[in-house]
Amino acid sequence: MNKHLFISILSLFILLNSSYILNGQIIDNDQAHSAIKWQQIDTENFRLIFPKAFETAARRLADQLSKMQRESRENLKVYPPKITLVLQGNHLAQNGFVQLAPRKSELFPVPSSSADNQEWLPNLALHELRHVAQFDKVAGKLKAPFFEQLAFALYGLNVPAWYFEGDAVQTETIYSNGGRGRLPSWEMPIRANILSGKSYDFNKYVLGSIKDNVPSYYTIGFFMSSYLTNHHGIASHEKIMTDVCGKLLRPFNFRRAVKHISGEKPTGIFNNTIRELAEKWEQESPISPDDPNLPTKNSRYPSDYLLPQMNGSQDIYVLKSSPTAVNEIKRLDSLGNETGIVKTGIQITPYFHLRNDEIVWDEYRKHARFGKETYNVINIYNTKTGRTKTLTKATRYYSPAFHPERDEILAIEVNPANISRLIMLDSKTGSILDSVVMPHGMHVQQPKYHASGEKIVAIAVAEQGTNLVEFNLRTKEHDFLLPWGNQQLERPFYYDDDIIFKAHVDGIDNIYLLNKTTGQHKLTNAAFGAFNPSIAANGLLLYNDYQYNGYKLAQKEIILSGQPDQARLPYISPTLNSAQRDSLSDESAPPVIVRNYNPSAHLINFHSLSISGTNFENFDNYIPGIFWLSNDILNTTQVKLGYEFDPNISKSHYSAEVSYKRYFPTFTARYVNRGMVGNAVAGSAPNNIMMFDYRDHHATFEMSIPLSIYRRNIVYSYGVNFGTSYTKRYNTSLQLQNFQDVIAFPLNYQVYINRNSMRSKMDLAPRWGQNISITFRHRPFTTGSSGEVLSLRTNFYFPGLWPNHSLQLRLAAQKNNGIYIGTYDIPMVSGWGHFSSPMVNNTAMASYRLPLFYPDWSIGSLAYIKRFQGLLFSDFQNVDESFAPKSFGIGLSADLNIFRYVLPDINVSTRLTYINDNTASNKIVPTFGFSYRY
Repeated sequence: MNKHLFISILSLFILLNSSYILNGQIIDNDQAHSAIKWQQIDTENFRLIFPKAFETAARRLADQLSKMQRESRENLKVYPPKITLVLQGNHLAQNGFVQLAPRKSELFPVPSSSADNQEWLPNLALHELRHVAQFDKVAGKLKAPFFEQLAFALYGLNVPAWYFEGDAVQTETIYSNGGRGRLPSWEMPIRANILSGKSYDFNKYVLGSIKDNVPSYYTIGFFMSSYLTNHHGIASHEKIMTDVCGKLLRPFNFRRAVKHISGEKPTGIFNNTIRELAEKWEQESPISPDDPNLPTKNSRYPSDYLLPQMNGSQDIYVLKSSPTAVNEIKRLDSLGNETGIVKTGIQITPYFHLRNDEIVWDEYRKHARFGKETYNVINIYNTKTGRTKTLTKATRYYSPAFHPERDEILAIEVNPANISRLIMLDSKTGSILDSVVMPHGMHVQQPKYHASGEKIVAIAVAEQGTNLVEFNLRTKEHDFLLPWGNQQLERPFYYDDDIIFKAHVDGIDNIYLLNKTTGQHKLTNAAFGAFNPSIAANGLLLYNDYQYNGYKLAQKEIILSGQPDQARLPYISPTLNSAQRDSLSDESAPPVIVRNYNPSAHLINFHSLSISGTNFENFDNYIPGIFWLSNDILNTTQVKLGYEFDPNISKSHYSAEVSYKRYFPTFTARYVNRGMVGNAVAGSAPNNIMMFDYRDHHATFEMSIPLSIYRRNIVYSYGVNFGTSYTKRYNTSLQLQNFQDVIAFPLNYQVYINRNSMRSKMDLAPRWGQNISITFRHRPFTTGSSGEVLSLRTNFYFPGLWPNHSLQLRLAAQKNNGIYIGTYDIPMVSGWGHFSSPMVNNTAMASYRLPLFYPDWSIGSLAYIKRFQGLLFSDFQNVDESFAPKSFGIGLSADLNIFRYVLPDINVSTRLTYINDNTASNKIVPTFGFSYRY
């Protein structure tokens, strides 16, 4: 979504959600399903809200939250007030966030197939509670019911994203036995860049890159936070935040605070961190590491050839991922030539499994209306017939794997109570044939059958950490194969009766073999990391070998080594060795009492005064004003009370608005009392124009049913909108004739359907897209001013001549009469208003967009430019009368970030439009644009 605004307002109000994985959208527009029955656990320090089915898991988390709250805030010396945490137990996305306005945290608590080194939910909660402490340390004095949005703005302006996320990752690592700071796979992209001679600056690591492999700012933020802790102690973070808090309006506040406490600027800390990491990792580099030794297609940009698997013809199947194209399962021949097989949709974890002529994978889906009701379904593709079948619908299944011989699929199910089980499905119908219930509190991941089909190996994740577990399908008994630990185990499978899997025993991810008699044996010696093992048809080990430009392909003989090398310690080790955790771990948790939570009893929750009545989503036609905002915790109801003053006409507006989104349709009702200015003709002389003032009561009502779904790599959005209004004009400053003082209930309707392919990182528009909208407006209840307008708007997208280029064709037409003569509900041609135009019945536009280059230019801390785009366009008007273009031109734009803010992504553009009309006073019209998106 694009929004236009004034840059001065943007600079003052950049609001940031703090999330576990990546920054989320500024405004949370999604809802949970209306059928959910909510419950709560209400204590002195927190209120936990969760679906009724999630009660057991919620109780367990509640027992841990008091300890987590103390750990997250202790070294910041802050004591946050009570916080509400919402467990979205029907949302399968792996994320969470903390926000102000209103103050709450949402956790998406369902474990998935994504490998980790500890349980998902406690680690997520610890991370998000650190953000709560950060918020309250910096801006905690600004509270509801008036100042939460201001607090959020000041926090986002003063504390950079790399720091608050890096500090939160550091906290989750210090106060747990796992955490991302201990994972070699998490540091691997930076390690590969440094040791491969790829030297990137601070801006690039913080703001990212379209063309290069640069991990998110979480990673560099963690290392820089760890540098501060290693060199200046854990107390340095409290001192920095205290200094920031005391001078929230000081320019370059955070940079000055860091310099005051550490003696170094953030850029200096970055340089020293990179230097220390380079020295550490160069000393720890493996001797004579393996190299990727299978050919792949040359590319200017990074590309991943994930999960290599070989069929009987010795063709390799991979899931290819690159910034130039959406994910696709491909077949590679012995020379590395690629053949596209099937495009996949959104996956929580990249995955597929091959057996003979069939491919199975899981895919993320959503409820058409409720964005926080999501699913994971299973798809099967037949390489002979070319047909894809969605085997399950509205399920929560992960990591499907074929039975060695039978028409069965093994998968993991996580039910709404957050309990895992192994399930065996009929691969033709999707029906459950058998299941194995997990021990209490244990989640399993990435299962695979033994060749006999009588036992299964999988990853076990529980409070004790991680392990490999084996299930006997006849007896339903299980055995743990390793000591419990905090290894990030991945992709186990049977090799005869041994087990091959990925682990990081020596501090680098490698492939290991487990023999129940002789123990673990290291099979690979990767420079940066080895992943996704399988056995090729020729008996060799086939796997991914990570390099700075992606996951590449390698194979080698299976040769058992001795014991693993001595483990390499993480960069944060000096802090881990000195951290004191015991003093925080013995206090008892408050008693847990579960009660029903009635969302309807908590609809009103005033939290902020704001200068924007559109949640900062749109500053078009901005009128200065102030609004008092209320949002309920479950994001179903918003109330806005506002006052605006229009300086152009010196008139005031008073407004009240209610939006309700709990159920299938959404409703919005708005009332505004407006001061207005009009024009009237005096007497019979048409040129004798007089201005007059008046006020009106203007009430509107809108109902919408917005729907969207995913189907593999296609996004469908469709819906209907209905609206009406009532206007009563009064207090006219002149005695007027033929002045209509009541406009009663004009009606408008819209039906739309859009089908667009998902975009790759470098795509400027969907490769294929069809978008159709029909709108009808009329006044059936207003005497003397009837009329109607029917409009059709379409947009079509096609691939350009080269990758990531896009051709867009837009066609629009309308038919109007009565009061709607001269009203346009269709887009007009470029430059319209610069020439004398007849009545417009239809318009058309053809445009061609192309990426020019990806400079990754830093202009100090002012701006960072990621991409330049080019544009060619031509507009047509009333094509039923003339096919000659009415205007055409060229455009240039740049995608950038300013002041090292991760969000929003900004686009600045300029166009030169040539107007092909003799009435134009200026044939060439320059225009400039500024937009932003999340």
